[in-house]
Amino acid sequence: MGRLGVVVAAALLSSVMSAVPAVAAEADPGVEPVPVAVVKTPVVSGTARTGSTLRVSPGTYEPAEATTAVLWLRNGVSTGRTGLTYPLTKADWGDRISAQVVASAPDRADTTAVSNRTAAVRWASLVVTKNPSVSGTRRFGRTLTALGGTWRGGTPRLAYRWLRDGRAIAGATSRTYRIAPGDVGHRLAFRVRATRALHEPKVVTASATTTVLHRRDVRKTVTYRVVKNGSSSSSLSTFIKQTAQTYADARGWRGAGVRFKRVSKGGSFTLVLAKASRVPSYSSGCSSTYSCRVGRYVIINETRWRTATPGWKKADRSVRDYRHLVVNHETGHWFEKNHAGCGGKGKTAPVMMQQSKGLAGCKANPWPKVSELGLPRYGWKAP
Repeated sequence: MGRLGVVVAAALLSSVMSAVPAVAAEADPGVEPVPVAVVKTPVVSGTARTGSTLRVSPGTYEPAEATTAVLWLRNGVSTGRTGLTYPLTKADWGDRISAQVVASAPDRADTTAVSNRTAAVRWASLVVTKNPSVSGTRRFGRTLTALGGTWRGGTPRLAYRWLRDGRAIAGATSRTYRIAPGDVGHRLAFRVRATRALHEPKVVTASATTTVLHRRDVRKTVTYRVVKNGSSSSSLSTFIKQTAQTYADARGWRGAGVRFKRVSKGGSFTLVLAKASRVPSYSSGCSSTYSCRVGRYVIINETRWRTATPGWKKADRSVRDYRHLVVNHETGHWFEKNHAGCGGKGKTAPVMMQQSKGLAGCKANPWPKVSELGLPRYGWKAP
């Protein structure tokens, strides 16, 4: 073929090829879209208590323009609640909360990421903003009041327990507490238990008082000597111990401001444990049946010390209480106090009433009433 033939053939081939339609390239239908990539997983933060609100940081993804949708889970199961925050309710108590995040982007497959789970949800905390405190005068016979403090969200229900030196006082569960004889020399406080619906109970202890004092500070120290007159079956050491307890008791003459101190000789008065038959030897006005006071001698009838009197036993009072009575009564005479009457049926008997001989309708009482704490010997008036 000559040069002209080659040119003609090439032209014909070109026209044929241009007449054949081109075939477009198509995607392979078996290839899945690339999923959105998780760069940083979601994180749930907040306090796992009812009343609090949890928040979720949904995480970061590739591509950066990916959008997110949040679904909250309870123990891995949908709660139906969405959004970046989740207020905890009583329905969540005891369960663990997490967030499921679905990330989406154009031409990419969705990706699901799940956050950390919280600890098991607890009841909300009660918050005290001002601590409870004790109000009142720390003296025997006075009444203290428990101030329950200030609490966030208003005052919850409060239950009180009074404490002596940190230990619970039996039966002392009111908001007020009347100071008892056994509290003298100790420190008082109270513990309060606060409760509110959907909240954990909270226990707070108020600061303790300083040491509880007697009804009155010491105004006079009185010394006394103890002797025994006549042989008897009673122990002198027991007599010494128990009379000292009577004199030190906050319910007794100590409440007038008198401190008693035993001495081996001399003293302001002599306390005698006397055999019954020896009692009249101090004065014709004394009887072998009862105790007596003559001058500086406060004489306790040993028979009565051991057994009390029939009238006292009939009142169902103990021998130990009778011993308090007879010591307080006869010492009251040494303070130059006279006998007192009942004052009315059903009333508490004055300690200066002759309760050994009968109660005349009064209630037996071994201790001086507050109205009896005036002491003529010193010119003191009752408080």
